Amino acid sequence: MGSGKTTAAINFIKNSNDDVKFLYITPYLDEVNRIIKSCPSKQFKQPKSYGTKIKGIKYLFERKENIVSTHSLFKQFDKEIIDLAYNNNYILIMDEVADVIEPCNISEDDYKTIINNYAKPDDNHILRWYATDYEGVFEPYRKLCDIESIAVYSNKLFVWLFPITTFKAFKQIYILTYLFQAQTQKYYYDFYGLTYKYLFVTGDNINNYRFTEKNNKVCNNIDYSKLIHILDNAKMNQIGDLDTALSKSWYDRNKTNGLLKQLKNNCVNYFNNIIKSKSQDCLWTTFKSYRKKISGKGYTKGFVSCNIRATNSYRNRNTVSYLINVFFNPIIKNFFNENGVQVDEDAYALSEMLQWIWRSAIRDDKDIQLYIPSKRMRELLQDWMSKMSKGSDTNEN
Repeated sequence: MGSGKTTAAINFIKNSNDDVKFLYITPYLDEVNRIIKSCPSKQFKQPKSYGTKIKGIKYLFERKENIVSTHSLFKQFDKEIIDLAYNNNYILIMDEVADVIEPCNISEDDYKTIINNYAKPDDNHILRWYATDYEGVFEPYRKLCDIESIAVYSNKLFVWLFPITTFKAFKQIYILTYLFQAQTQKYYYDFYGLTYKYLFVTGDNINNYRFTEKNNKVCNNIDYSKLIHILDNAKMNQIGDLDTALSKSWYDRNKTNGLLKQLKNNCVNYFNNIIKSKSQDCLWTTFKSYRKKISGKGYTKGFVSCNIRATNSYRNRNTVSYLINVFFNPIIKNFFNENGVQVDEDAYALSEMLQWIWRSAIRDDKDIQLYIPSKRMRELLQDWMSKMSKGSDTNEN
């Protein structure tokens, strides 16, 4: 995190030939503006709404423009856009991984109706729609089948998959992220048997940051154990001692008893008494549906969603509270396992946590105070810091 991936991508774009066309996908609009301003000679365009944003991006593809847009629009790509991207030889650069798989909310009766009458899974569990003359309430599923975007799991559930044909439409793809080997998109690529390689960032200043296949340990000269000050307080941390404490299921299970109130009281005590932080210095997270229950005096406005990525908006925050225990969605994990793709639960949790913590002042190598009551998450972070200080981390970019 913060090792110059986006800057290296910008330099790569600026130094490319004029006949090379780019689609740059980023999570946030402020990063859209950054790409436009940083690459003036490439004249990046945002999709305007010609009725819809999808029509707007098709217009730009037809004109072979360099395009910058967001992840949310990328998820809506259809067959026509895929054809345009493929035939115009675009390079895709993704700032952070995409949401590529989700469980479908479908009843058992509807599942059986579709399987028994309209569609069947192929040998790779991808659902194929065979009822060619079908018109009815399951039309959304038929359309998803047309782009190979529904898979069957355990003969009872559907799983939505990002259409792999979208990724295959680009002659090259660069994904700017850290610890890719622990992330869902990596497991998704493994499910489809796609090949990929890891790149790193090299260069002695931002003007010549560039990608390289050589493993540059750009962060290993920093001892994070001296910058990340984790609260060591048995009473404050007791609430997270059990392996699954502070997981989403733990929150759901304890929402009507006194444990969430205790967690809130711990947070109030941490920010207001132990650290005595100012409101503008606070950064904290929990599961979004429990934000109001954990919010408290002096830190409420410092809430940032636990899945936030690729933003520098909070780099001045130095008092941090990470109040969750991350686990892979069990349906998605079992879907991958069922298809021979093994998920590393701890590596995934570490990746999610690091991405969030790196929104704070630590991204500028500044000290932060951190309250992380989950024993499991705390130990994962401490182990990572130890490896980094010893220079043994793979530091994949």
